[in-house]
Amino acid sequence: MGEIKSTLDLVMEKTKHLTLTEKEKTEQKYNEFRKSLKGLVQKFQDKLLNMERFNKELSILQKNYNISEKNSLLNEIFDRLDLDQDNTRLFELLNKICGLDVMKLESVFDNYQDTIRLKSQKKKDEIKENLAKKYFISGGAVVPNVDADGTWLAELQDIRNEFGLLLNQEKSGLKVET
Repeated sequence: MGEIKSTLDLVMEKTKHLTLTEKEKTEQKYNEFRKSLKGLVQKFQDKLLNMERFNKELSILQKNYNISEKNSLLNEIFDRLDLDQDNTRLFELLNKICGLDVMKLESVFDNYQDTIRLKSQKKKDEIKENLAKKYFISGGAVVPNVDADGTWLAELQDIRNEFGLLLNQEKSGLKVET
């Protein structure tokens, strides 16, 4: 234990003249704020905080770090939006805390889910038809595994890319409005 302490003492002695510049202090404070904000949004997503409690915690966080701009929260929420997840809680934050109209954003997600559902069903029907024609396998017990079909996976990636672009356009539109 004495060896660790003496090493620590040596490090402290050699670095005692070093100080952070104002810019470094501001940057460090902002990074700490972002980490705390990230944790706060995660707690809300995990349903550990309700809207009222989130708002209180956000106010306390902003007061403690003396940062009141909305862009950090907006960017944190936008970074968490995912086409393949339920984003309802994030939409609530965008609407109630950031004061944004999220109808267009929700529309992108709804259209994405509808497109995936329709094209997935179409692919399942196609696989069933191929099994019946080529291998004479048919019936109610046949359940095609579209996730094992290479063409479907490629098509799915194309759909994600297409809707990802739409999502980014909507996010950009919302950022401009703020």
